[in-house]
Amino acid sequence: FDFDFFDIRRIDVLRGPQGTLYGRNSNGGIMNIYTLSPMVWQGLRVKTEFDSEFSTKASVSYYSKPKDNFGYSVAAAASYNEGFFTNEYLHKQCDGGSSFSGRVKLHWLPNARWSVENSTSVNYVDEGGYAYHQTDSNNLNNSEILPISYNDECGYNRFTLIDGLVAKRTGKRADLALVTSYQFLSDELLLDNDFTSWSYFTLHQTQREHNVTQEILFTRHDKTKQWQWTTGMFAFGKMLNIASPVAFKRDGIERLILDNANKGIHTTFPNNNLEIADSSFVIACDLTIPTYGAALYHESNWKIKRWKLTTGIRADFEYSQMDYNESCDVDYRFDLTMTNYKNIRSEFVGTEKIHSFVVLPKLSAQYFFNDGSVYATFANGYRAGGFNTQIFSDIMQSVMMAAIMDDLGVSFSSENAGAQSAAATTYKPETNYNFEVGGKYQKKSFAGTLALFWIEGVDQQITVLPEGNGVGRKMSNAGRTRSRGVECSAHYTLQNWNFTADYGFTDARYRDYQYNDTVNYAGNHVPYAPTSTIAAQAKYVWKINRKFLDNVQFSLQYRGIGKIYWNDDNSLSQPLYSLLSAQIQCEKDNFSFGLFCKNLTDTQYYTFYFKSIGRSFYAEGTPRVIGINCNLTI
Repeated sequence: FDFDFFDIRRIDVLRGPQGTLYGRNSNGGIMNIYTLSPMVWQGLRVKTEFDSEFSTKASVSYYSKPKDNFGYSVAAAASYNEGFFTNEYLHKQCDGGSSFSGRVKLHWLPNARWSVENSTSVNYVDEGGYAYHQTDSNNLNNSEILPISYNDECGYNRFTLIDGLVAKRTGKRADLALVTSYQFLSDELLLDNDFTSWSYFTLHQTQREHNVTQEILFTRHDKTKQWQWTTGMFAFGKMLNIASPVAFKRDGIERLILDNANKGIHTTFPNNNLEIADSSFVIACDLTIPTYGAALYHESNWKIKRWKLTTGIRADFEYSQMDYNESCDVDYRFDLTMTNYKNIRSEFVGTEKIHSFVVLPKLSAQYFFNDGSVYATFANGYRAGGFNTQIFSDIMQSVMMAAIMDDLGVSFSSENAGAQSAAATTYKPETNYNFEVGGKYQKKSFAGTLALFWIEGVDQQITVLPEGNGVGRKMSNAGRTRSRGVECSAHYTLQNWNFTADYGFTDARYRDYQYNDTVNYAGNHVPYAPTSTIAAQAKYVWKINRKFLDNVQFSLQYRGIGKIYWNDDNSLSQPLYSLLSAQIQCEKDNFSFGLFCKNLTDTQYYTFYFKSIGRSFYAEGTPRVIGINCNLTI
């Protein structure tokens, strides 16, 4: 989810599995976002932004420290977006929206040893949706991208409440941290599932989620010792309730259900048909998914002269259960044997359970020299299995047709017959083995990093798109994958100039992925993983130091992403695309005013691909945007 983070001080990115440090197991890395504390700074901050697409943002935050041992802050933000893309069928913007967020942060120092912080935030978003273009063929490189055109309303709204309490105690031998959090989510999704002007089917999904976590963390107090260690315990419980009824409309009944059923019937009765009287019917689906987990972890660091050696281990257990209850009622008849329509009710009810226990090691060595360091790291990554909640409507179609055919005394034969098992709703855990070597160098005004990585994946979780007339995406497991590549960065400062550049190359491929009896995708690129990612920025500060103006900052940013493969057989792809942005910022004392332009060249690019009922769709990236911003600090 997108959240508003107020007054970010810094961001730390830790790459690779980090389960031996703290919190829930992290398979791909951790991003720590540190925000301003009322104990460090007091005052008022106001920010506003407006752009050429009639989008506006505003935020205000106030920090106060009424006592030496107590501080608080309150913050609020709001935004409005008119949208970038037009639904040609409804003749209105389809992707606009608005949001509001608020936060209250308290920081109390009851005595010299204890520190207590509490942060409570709320967020509400109300968005339109969705800017999905259909193509006239399944080849993005040789097809026409059609206008956005669907007939049913789409939208999404979400309310979240998050409270985090952190209590820290400084001890003689070890420091203690107690971290407790509660998260509540309530959202609602309206979706034209086929994204066409035909009346196939719609989805109206609601979710309610409660999530509680508790962590106890011990770290060595004396940071001057050669041996440093961290030991922790983490536990969480989550309860998720989903109601996702799918409404089949007349076009969907005719083209997705009856055409398929009658195709089979016509092999025996070429002049007779199965008929459904309803102009629409609803497949009701209610899911209850409780998930629990607990972990113990430890990490030790030894500093021996110029060396730093690290060992870590995590023991992690997770359990999840899904209770499902699907049903639908239809009135049907077979015109050869039935004069009147007959009502039949189909149900699909049951429970699926998954659990996992895993031990994850970590080893690393780092050598420091005068201007930098080199390192080598091994870490075992893991991601628990889960449930595919989006494919129940496909299963229920199969269950319904089986019930009708059984009622007629005819054996059911369909391409979806195998989907009647709830086993299709689960996917297995993913395990990977991460190897990385690299180095850091810094001298005077230059700093650089270089990292080479190799990741072996087992049962990697991947997105599988439906074949034929299927709708819901699902997670599946590829047998083996391999990702290898390089990441490098450079930062150089020269007087009033500042230059940064980053480049990443990734070759992610299937080692073994037996898709079906005849197809194996071994050797193909893993979809959605860009081969190259490029970022560069040049910034110049013009110091004026006059009564009306202190300085002017000019900056130019470049981003390049691609090539991206969209599907497993690698027949769909997008070449590397480039985005250029620029900004001018004027500053005077505590006030700044700026002009910016994003996607300066108005590059057309796509950010997502999926299939629905045999059709291909692409989500288009944001076009050129010009805007202004103002910032005031008191």
